[in-house]
Amino acid sequence: LRLKARNEGDRMEECFKQSKEAFTRNERKLAKQLSLRGGAHKDNMMRLDKEASTKIFQENNQKCKPNTVDLHGLYVTEAKLHFNNAVQEVRDREGSSLRVIVGKGIHSDGAAKIKPAVQEHGKSLGLHVEVDPLNDGCLIVSLN
Repeated sequence: LRLKARNEGDRMEECFKQSKEAFTRNERKLAKQLSLRGGAHKDNMMRLDKEASTKIFQENNQKCKPNTVDLHGLYVTEAKLHFNNAVQEVRDREGSSLRVIVGKGIHSDGAAKIKPAVQEHGKSLGLHVEVDPLNDGCLIVSLN
């Protein structure tokens, strides 16, 4: 699904590029058609990414213990959304902490992305976030 989404994104970019070129050549009708086609590819890309995110999250969290959420394999924006939901679920159960599996960034391009984003996001929500001393691919979030 991620590959299909990426392909749709490539098609979207190409359509928008061609639309801009057609507009520059004063071919307004063609520019409009290409722009609409690009928009359709964008919608498909977003739908496929959402499906992929849901599937990855469900598979990663099937066997997680309560008060644990596994975010690795997601894009940063998706991880932050699932993090928010997990924090709310723990609060609803009157829990005091959340263990967040973020991974070590091995599969990222050069550096971890989810870990620093979730750390910063948690702190912006007023939460105490620290790296698990036993596993640097995990964060411990205190909700008190």
